[in-house]
Amino acid sequence: MLWEIVKSEHTVDALRNTLAVVIPIVFFFYIGWPTTGIGVGIGALMICMTDLPGNRTEKFKAAWISTLIFALVAFLAAWSTQSALLMIFTVVALTFLLTMVGVMGQRMSAIGLMGIILATFTIGLKPKNPLLYANYIFLGGVWYYLISLLQISIFPYRSLNRAIAQAIRETAALLFLRAKGYNPSVSLAGFNRQNIRLHLRLANQHELIRQLLLSDKCTMQQRDANAQMLLEKSISLIDLYEQVSAVHYDYPYLRKKLEHTKALPLIKDAIELMAKILRKPSSALLTDFEGITVDLKEIASILPVEEQTLINQISANIDEIFALIISIHSPHSSKHSDESSGRYTDFLTASPVQATAIKKHFSLKSSTFRFSLRLSALSLAALLLINWLSPQHYSYWLLLTMVIVSRPSYGQTIKRNFERLSGTLLGLLIGWGLTQADSLTLQLCISAVGLFGFFAFNRVAYGISVVCITVAVILCLNAYEGNLWQLLTDRVIFTVGGVLLCLLATFLFPIWNAPRLGDLFVQVINANLEYFRAATVLGPFDLEKLHESKLARKQSHRQLAQLSEAIQAALKEPLRKKLNWRLIKRMQLLNFQFNVLNATFASSQKQGAALLSLEDIKNIEADLLQLLDQIQNTDWSNAKELPVRDEKPLNLNEVCKEMLMLTS
Repeated sequence: MLWEIVKSEHTVDALRNTLAVVIPIVFFFYIGWPTTGIGVGIGALMICMTDLPGNRTEKFKAAWISTLIFALVAFLAAWSTQSALLMIFTVVALTFLLTMVGVMGQRMSAIGLMGIILATFTIGLKPKNPLLYANYIFLGGVWYYLISLLQISIFPYRSLNRAIAQAIRETAALLFLRAKGYNPSVSLAGFNRQNIRLHLRLANQHELIRQLLLSDKCTMQQRDANAQMLLEKSISLIDLYEQVSAVHYDYPYLRKKLEHTKALPLIKDAIELMAKILRKPSSALLTDFEGITVDLKEIASILPVEEQTLINQISANIDEIFALIISIHSPHSSKHSDESSGRYTDFLTASPVQATAIKKHFSLKSSTFRFSLRLSALSLAALLLINWLSPQHYSYWLLLTMVIVSRPSYGQTIKRNFERLSGTLLGLLIGWGLTQADSLTLQLCISAVGLFGFFAFNRVAYGISVVCITVAVILCLNAYEGNLWQLLTDRVIFTVGGVLLCLLATFLFPIWNAPRLGDLFVQVINANLEYFRAATVLGPFDLEKLHESKLARKQSHRQLAQLSEAIQAALKEPLRKKLNWRLIKRMQLLNFQFNVLNATFASSQKQGAALLSLEDIKNIEADLLQLLDQIQNTDWSNAKELPVRDEKPLNLNEVCKEMLMLTS
């Protein structure tokens, strides 16, 4: 894992961020302007934390938005320090407004969070000249984005290439897991859990690829050869996800049905070889794969009709997967019309930037609104403590800790608090040991390394990043101000205090996932119904219906991902003991299996092979409509025993009947 982090995009960005922060500080200290160096360094530090992986369009937009917002926040926070009451009102108001901007997407959420942190730093620094201080922050932002925009101009597809490579690795992992299903010597315990987890990660990865590629106006309008090949590769990769999903049968039934044939090990080997070819193709792997597929078709030809049909379906799916893998590694640049470019953008998930959409979030029904109220209340409590109960120089760390570790989800907040507390204590111990070194230059160099570690691990291993930033802060402040004992004690007291207050605040304007599981199941079933309807009208060479089917598939995957995330979060909440988790997880699995089986059905429809009769299609649609009515009245807290599944082959009809039985 560490090696993956070292060579990842995060590490390259961490080096860029570290240099962007350190260079202006060193330069201005060298020429005798330390205050300017600190101000510009803080501006660069805050801005760089909002620069998420993205394309040129997103980064150019984020550059001017974040720079202007940070300059305004810096001025208002610095100006408000002249009066305790004014400071409290200003910071609490900024906290609420900057948290609410999260409704406009992940990037704006990051800008809002770092704006709050900038306000916290500002009340700790108490700059004497607010306008001059705001100019320093503005210059720091401009300096950082000069570097960042230069980088994205030279390497415009860096983030997209990284996202595609990650999706390839995740898809290969899913193929390896699929291969285990065909190995009778491997237990299926935990298979579904791993399967759903991988699907969740892949759904999120594909959403990132769509955003990076389709929201980049330069790429979609100019469409050079490189951009076109990336587009073709991305389309093939997302289609591959559907086909890999279709290699999902009722494995216990399949193992029993084919146990007396030699087909199971050949299917397993073929899928494993495809995973290896997807990661890194070679002529030897291609030769082995071709030999296995020939042997598999020969075995199928001498088996009874039922087993032969089953193996032929799997072989057809394997052939499609293999063709897509080849197209991913050998994308061809084809010309697309402006009309097709517009149709690609249909797959973008729109952010609610319209005024009417934002207005709807100013309600207690909105999780963002409730979290904004909670964080504002925390800010108010922290500021009261800072002003009236604690004269300590570093008391602003209390508010800083609370802002950093607070998360909308209860489980995320618990995890973040534990990582913050343990990372801080370990970082203080390491930092104290390093302060014993006589060389001030060595300490400052180590602090720069700590800053690099913070950037490198912040989004992938938060606990490690806390250790790194704690070491960097202790070494820098000890060199700049001295008073090591006060540094250590204040860091412990205000970190522990912030963590405890943050934990208590999770019950203030709480955001529980458990009560919304019923609504999420309704959304998932609706999405699966629309995907099924889109699949029923598919036919060979019908591009219009294929486009609609892919849109429905994307929405179905998105709803399943949201359900999975909510279930994972609800499992860590205090209300979890009141729910029938066997029923919830069984329904989650059945909806997931319906989606996967529907992918197989859609694939057969595209080839002109009818897997379902018209009567079957009508029955399945009727069952789903009945299920939508039924599930809205389902009692998810009822701890009733669930029936044992019959040993029948898994199909769309059986999945619908079982869901109806469970929710009746």
